[in-house]
Amino acid sequence: MNNTKTDKIFLKKFGLTMAVCFALIALVVFIRHRHSPLTICTISFSFLLVSLIVPGLLRYVYIIWMKLAFVLGWVNTRILLCIIFYLIFSPIGLIMRIFRIDLLDRRFNPTTESYWKKKLSKEFSQTDYQRRF
Repeated sequence: MNNTKTDKIFLKKFGLTMAVCFALIALVVFIRHRHSPLTICTISFSFLLVSLIVPGLLRYVYIIWMKLAFVLGWVNTRILLCIIFYLIFSPIGLIMRIFRIDLLDRRFNPTTESYWKKKLSKEFSQTDYQRRF
């Protein structure tokens, strides 16, 4: 997080991106809700002016924005992983335990001589070597 690039080029791109995003938000507010998005347009215009004239002023805004993005990414990753685990993998594991499905063949069978699997032999032709997948 300490190696955040704050060159003038990055800050200018950040300012222009924020100006466009706020302009799009203002457009959506105007079309959907029929409200005057004057404050959002003002924020968009100020980002545009600052990014074109003095992009160095956006340094602290950019750093705060990137820290917020880092925190949101960390939280969203944990939430998504928990949802995937508890809504997908846990029910599948529970169903497999109920029906005694062992996909890895880990059960111990004392009557078997070996746990090696026999592989069926197949004749190979020249096309098998050319098109392997």
